[in-house]
Amino acid sequence: MLLPANDIILFLAFAALTGLTLWLMLRPLYAGSRAAEADIGNSEVALYRDQLEEIERDLDRGIIGAAEAEAARIEVSRRLLAADEERTRMRRDGTADPRWRKGTALFLVLAVPALAIAVYLAEGSPGMEGRPFAERMNVPPEELPLEGLVLRIERHLKKEPDDLRGWELVAPAYLQLGRFEEAANAWSRAMMVGGVTPGRLAARGEARVMADDGIVGPAARRDFERAAEIDPQEPRAQYFLGAAELEAGNRDAALERWKGLLASAPDNASWAAALRARIAAVERGPAISNVDEPMIRGMVEGLAARLAEDPDDLDGWLRLIRSYRVLNEPAMAREAVAGARAAFSGDEAALARISLAEESLSD
Repeated sequence: MLLPANDIILFLAFAALTGLTLWLMLRPLYAGSRAAEADIGNSEVALYRDQLEEIERDLDRGIIGAAEAEAARIEVSRRLLAADEERTRMRRDGTADPRWRKGTALFLVLAVPALAIAVYLAEGSPGMEGRPFAERMNVPPEELPLEGLVLRIERHLKKEPDDLRGWELVAPAYLQLGRFEEAANAWSRAMMVGGVTPGRLAARGEARVMADDGIVGPAARRDFERAAEIDPQEPRAQYFLGAAELEAGNRDAALERWKGLLASAPDNASWAAALRARIAAVERGPAISNVDEPMIRGMVEGLAARLAEDPDDLDGWLRLIRSYRVLNEPAMAREAVAGARAAFSGDEAALARISLAEESLSD
């Protein structure tokens, strides 16, 4: 495949830059290692000599006794002789700059750019016509992926921050993309622009529940309670308030709330069948139904794995402790408490919050 002259020049320029970068990175392999290793050897010898002089000064000032000074002199002298022998060996053997290092550096400088070009020519599309980002975004909305659609709405909202329709469009999209905190913030902006409604409150509460790994936290519960005050038939508010009661161990109260919601549901309510299944599952089993338990356990396992890699997330530890409490696994909850305390051993404020979470396990 023949490439345009401009593309060839561009590829050569990229190859040259890559080669230059590798050359600068690999210079220590053949140019700087001898001086570096020699400096290290000389520094060690000088350090041990200084230590011998320091021992003599401490002895003269009476800081240490003669026996202690003699033992220290023997140990430092042994290390001094070993360091001096190693420095002499490096100079004699020339191990600080073997020829293979030069060859390796030169090979990498030449081979990496050549390999990159070969792979791109074989697997890439160098002949494809470029399209600027703005042009790629300037297509009908139905042709954009969800991420692209969100990006377009975000750019629009930067120019028109009071566009209620934009906030109401981007919030569910954030939720679908798993960007739960941003979804909650978008619903807050929608309420600032268009006012508080039961639907917007319930939607924000739902986003907060998802951000809290399926737990109905205090902020989400306030949203649902306020939505239910305005409209007692708001289905999401009543459902999640029932879920909160179930998490707290009030199984009968949750069932009563859900059955009341189901009794007043329109005939064509899309959520009615799922709610019936949830009610039946809770009546058959423990506080967490067989329908929801795999989903909740999956979220909890994912949270635990993330905390194992990044333990500096106090809110994450508190969610994990609450989640194990909801799952009725006190042993795992106490392990989470121990892990949280280990991660924040020097933070008194964090330890106080962890202690409060531990106290809730006995409720």
